[in-house]
Formats: sequence, C-alpha cells, structure tokens
Amino acid sequence: MEDKIVMGYWDCPSCGSTGIPGTTYDCPNCGRQRGKETKFYMKPGVVEYVPGHKKLGADWYCEYCGALNSAGKTTCENCGSPKSESKDDYFSVKKPKPSVNPTQSTESHKENKTSEQSFSDRMKHLPIWMWLVAALVFTIIISNLISGFVNKPRDYSFDVKEMAWENSVDIEEYRTFRESDWYLPGGARLAYTAQEIRSYQSVLDHYETVTKSRQVESGGHYDTSYTDNGDGTFTEHSTYVPEYTTEYYLDEEPVYRQEPIYDTRYYYDIDRWVHERTDTTSGKDKNTYWPEPDLNDKERIEDRSSKYTMSGTLHYKSFGKDKQKDKTYEIQESWWKDIDAGQTISITLEGGKLSSWQHK
Repeated sequence: MEDKIVMGYWDCPSCGSTGIPGTTYDCPNCGRQRGKETKFYMKPGVVEYVPGHKKLGADWYCEYCGALNSAGKTTCENCGSPKSESKDDYFSVKKPKPSVNPTQSTESHKENKTSEQSFSDRMKHLPIWMWLVAALVFTIIISNLISGFVNKPRDYSFDVKEMAWENSVDIEEYRTFRESDWYLPGGARLAYTAQEIRSYQSVLDHYETVTKSRQVESGGHYDTSYTDNGDGTFTEHSTYVPEYTTEYYLDEEPVYRQEPIYDTRYYYDIDRWVHERTDTTSGKDKNTYWPEPDLNDKERIEDRSSKYTMSGTLHYKSFGKDKQKDKTYEIQESWWKDIDAGQTISITLEGGKLSSWQHK
C-alpha cells in the first residue's frame, strides 16, 4: 500500500495556542512564527491526510536572520541568505548539545574522566577475536616463562650407589592364522568360502497413510506506523501482515524394508611373523653378556636392545635447606662405562632429565 502524508500539529509557546496545523508557519492567534523549539505531534485518534503534499525534507532556519524556511527554498524568504550556509534544520536542533562548564579545573577533570570512560568503553566494545588473540598471546608468554624456569639447566651433587645394565633379545615366531575377508590376499591358502550378508539395501515395502499439517494463509491485516517528516507532516506507513491457520490433510508415505545383500566371504590360512617372547640378562657389574635363546625351526631373533641405569642420592636445596632423595637415571653406554658405584659426581638436569655429568 502506498504511503500517505498525514497532518502534524504544533503548540505556540508565546500565547499558548495548541493544535496548530503543521503546514501553518505562523500562529493564527498571536502571529509568532514557529521557532526552533517546535516539536510536531499527532493528535490521538485524529488522522488528517494532506493530499498532494510533496515531501521535500525538513524545514530549515536561516543562519543570519533565524527565519523559518521550507526545504524546497534554496534561499531565505526573509533575507535571501543561501540555504547552503545554514547549519540548523528541524531535526538537527533536536539533537542534544554538550554543555560548557565555566570552571577550567572542572573542565579538565571532566575531560580526563571522559577520556578514561572512552578508553573503558572502547575496551568493552573490542571484538571478541581481539580478546581471544590477547588471551592466546598472554598464555604463550606465561607458558614460555614457566617452561624456561622449569627447563633451566641446574647442577646437583649425586652419590652413585649402583650401576646396572640389562640386555634384551626379542624373539618372534612364524605362526599360521585363520582369517576371513571379502577377497583372498596374496600368500593365503583358501580353506573354504561362504555366502554371507555384506550390506543392506532399502526396498519399498508399502505405503502408509499419515496425517500432516501445514500453514495456510487465511487473511491478514495492516500494521500502521508514522515517521516525522520535519515539515509539519508525518508519513503513514502501512505494512500488510498475513495471518495463517493450521490445515490438516492426509498423505501417503513410503515404508521401506532392509533387504540383505549377500557376497562370497573367503576363509583362509595365512602365515605371519609375530612377537613371541623376550629373553633378558642383567647385572650390577661391568661384565655384560647377551641372552642365548634356544630357538626352534619356526623362531628367529627379532631385535636386540640394551638399557643402562645409574641409581643413587641426589643432593639439592629447597627454600634454603639442604635436602636429598633417591633417584635412578637411564644413561647412555659410554657414561655407564666411565662411572663407578661409590663415586660422587656432578650432574646437570634439564626439565628433570640428566643432560650431562662430570667427575668432582
């Protein structure tokens, strides 16, 4: 529906006359021209349309003589000054203007307070992604500081009590396994096949009558709103709002059943090397030797590995007090050969791990 122009009204502040039509510039009672304090309104329950009225924009006030002019005038009707030099119109004079405090110290205080509030407001309205980035950067910095403190190399005194070694031999066995799949892999020996369900497919079984609902437009109404044009009139906006009712109807829906799909499954025997056991030897001296496993014709050595450890007492300080605790460290073979039980050595730990050592 096309928008319509509706008459607005204003009150004269000089003589108290009320309900003056908005298209009237001067009070019909006292002759005073409506001023910048004028606020247009609509009378409750009264809608007077203004046929043929062209909406050109808000009325403006001359910058030089203060006279009121319609938006269509490019020069002041009173003094001829150009509209382009005017700063005030109906809407701009309604905006609140900042007050000026004559006390300089108070002004300075307010400016500082406003600046603080502006900064606070800007911080409050920062996008969420900025907060997330800041939190991530802060977390990384704290993590690096903690990591640097924890992993910082530290020197300690260590009383060696025991040097130990362990040699391990992993043994694997060639075994036959019964397996199945939808194909026969290489190296497999077929035992038998069987028709088995591999998957299912949906097949139409029947149709079923069901009750459904839908929204059907059954009419509507117009919502009306008004906007101030700033020239003594308002624009009436009518928006059509459809109304709906629920309609029920019968429909046929398909019902499916699951049909199995059969395929050939292969059952077969296949040989593989698998881990069977681990033989170990160990000691607390420097005379190492390897296990000698007794292998049958289906066994073989899979891998060999060695482990060297050093146990003793770690001396350290905590809150200015001398303390000690028993520790065991896994070390490399060359260190194990050079360190003997009963020695006191200096060790360096990084993140709780032994990184180096030297004789005292």
